[in-house]
Amino acid sequence: MINLSNRLQTIAGRISKGETMADIGTDHGFLPIYMVNSGISPMAVMTDVSESSLMKGQRNFREYADIGSGIYFRTGDGLSVLKKSEVDTVVIAGMGGKLIRDMMNADMKLTSSFRKFILQPRIRQGELRKWLLENGFTIIHEDLAEEGKYITEIITVLSPGSEICDDDGQCLSITDCNIQGNNDNMIFYRLPPWITEATGPVEEFIMRNLDIEKKKLENVMLSKKRDHILEANICSAIYYLKGLLEEYRKNG
Repeated sequence: MINLSNRLQTIAGRISKGETMADIGTDHGFLPIYMVNSGISPMAVMTDVSESSLMKGQRNFREYADIGSGIYFRTGDGLSVLKKSEVDTVVIAGMGGKLIRDMMNADMKLTSSFRKFILQPRIRQGELRKWLLENGFTIIHEDLAEEGKYITEIITVLSPGSEICDDDGQCLSITDCNIQGNNDNMIFYRLPPWITEATGPVEEFIMRNLDIEKKKLENVMLSKKRDHILEANICSAIYYLKGLLEEYRKNG
């Protein structure tokens, strides 16, 4: 029996019963094995960049899954190992936001053939969100999951042309906040307005980012050569984050 981490359990919770899935860069393969063993996904594809990388997932498959359980293995880069529309949901977790963006951007016809993506970027989350919105994807869920001392960000998106409703057919209010590439302020994408609707430790997440910006401002103001434009940008970010925090506390 596989017990998923809080992060992987949160990702699993965004995959609906009956959805097939692919896990790009699967590593140990725990997520696809869990999805098939639990009867949520009838089929799953584990992928990784090399045979040696995929071996961990294959070992765990032999230990935890039935041989005929509908789990398949692919070796190669990004989404290129999948056929168009082969699965309902694609998971790309534990990579940098720029790498995830490049994987999705490599073949947009292939990418757009998959209805849903669950993305968990380790860094450059704002750059990834900006690219998604500028390219017609719709963010339908944001989740925050604690993993050790970190708070990881999990972004669920629908591909361009997919219906903007959840799996129960209810239209999602979060989509009203998805602004199509008309905001140049990166703090907007790093912590978008709809982060207040996320599941998980929202207040702590905003507070951590607020502390980071305050520390930046302190360092800039103490430097020998003051950068007043940078100071103004950081002050703007602090003001924005305080507004998010106030909004969350008011509605929480």
